[in-house]
Amino acid sequence: MFAEIRDRLRGRLAETGAAGIVLSTSDNVAYVTGYESVMDGWHLPEPIAAVFVPASEALPVTLFLPEASLIGLVVAEREGHAVAFERLRTFDLLNFCVTGRSEDVHLELAADLQDQLQQLNTCVDGACAPTIVDSIVACLQSLSLTGDTVLFDDMRVALSADKACGQLWADGLDLMLAARSIKTAGEIALFRESGVKADRVMSYTVEQLGRGRSWAEIEKAVAHFMIDEDIDPLPSSPMLFGGSYDAIFKPDLFRTRFDTPFSGGEIAILETQGRYKNFWIDINRTAHIGEASSAYREQHAIVQRCFEEVVANLRPGANSAEVCEPVRCGIARELEAPAKLLMIVHSIGRVPLESPVRFPSTGLHAATAGFEIQPNMVLSFDALYFGSKYGPSHMENVFVIGQDQTESIYRYPLDLIETD
Repeated sequence: MFAEIRDRLRGRLAETGAAGIVLSTSDNVAYVTGYESVMDGWHLPEPIAAVFVPASEALPVTLFLPEASLIGLVVAEREGHAVAFERLRTFDLLNFCVTGRSEDVHLELAADLQDQLQQLNTCVDGACAPTIVDSIVACLQSLSLTGDTVLFDDMRVALSADKACGQLWADGLDLMLAARSIKTAGEIALFRESGVKADRVMSYTVEQLGRGRSWAEIEKAVAHFMIDEDIDPLPSSPMLFGGSYDAIFKPDLFRTRFDTPFSGGEIAILETQGRYKNFWIDINRTAHIGEASSAYREQHAIVQRCFEEVVANLRPGANSAEVCEPVRCGIARELEAPAKLLMIVHSIGRVPLESPVRFPSTGLHAATAGFEIQPNMVLSFDALYFGSKYGPSHMENVFVIGQDQTESIYRYPLDLIETD
């Protein structure tokens, strides 16, 4: 998988004329190498690792990491998650590495571990640098690339390299998102695994709903279930809720508090979100506590028809925005407030939005101009109705775009869920 990713990046670099790309955001480092630091969980505003991918195959793909973290490469390999690199460069992380280098006469490493560490040491170029930027600069200077344009995904790193050695640079973020939006066979296989997990979570969530249950206890139960399924739930809440609050549905960032037990008549938006093996789960269904009115059922059925019509046109060559327009001008007009139907197709991967549109990709243009759908994209489609007359109706699936067919990775039915 990583060889394919590397080759794809080199192809895109050739199109730009850049000599290579330095990636120092944690998701991009993991995407290219599989390397993850336990310190990624700190959510530091500065990089903790980096990778340089040169355009030329004659130059090595170099991974930058704290010297004390070298043993982590051994651990990753032994756990079946070998990290992909060709050369290594190290730097000091606070005083952790200094402590790691200090002598301990009582430390005895197993012979096989010593052999593996010794082998890793033969892959390390240069001395341990004072900082990650110093390490990156030393690498680019050693490869005589300071006079060539190198792309960066972090402009602060780029500016620091420019200041240190006059490195020519350009923004590489759009290139990276374009590359990440086309999935490898290995990534698609992991998405399919995540689909099975998501269906199980949705089934469990629906089982928890009912009169007398509070949203807080349901959320906790779902979070525990997700963790048991090896899913990292969204930290603040693994789910979204669209019931009543002050008698009015408030879609503030799609999240509405509801702290009292269900008594019947509430609408629950079941968007169970999290990451499975670093790939985003984004399934969304709508539940009604107790029997729904015929008018609400009809509304939900209209939204479902809108959803299915768009999905029928998710195919290579189509535009992600244009596929929604015929539905917006057609079936959606049967709704009480058609303009309150939000429909958007977006690429999904290690983060919810990996759409190959120009920065900032969260701007209006991403929804109105869209992007060309290509084979091996993995796309999420949201049909979220926010009408207030009967309440909201939401649904969302993730699709693998094949050359000849589009496949949903989720199997849980889109139909309205009505609890006892």
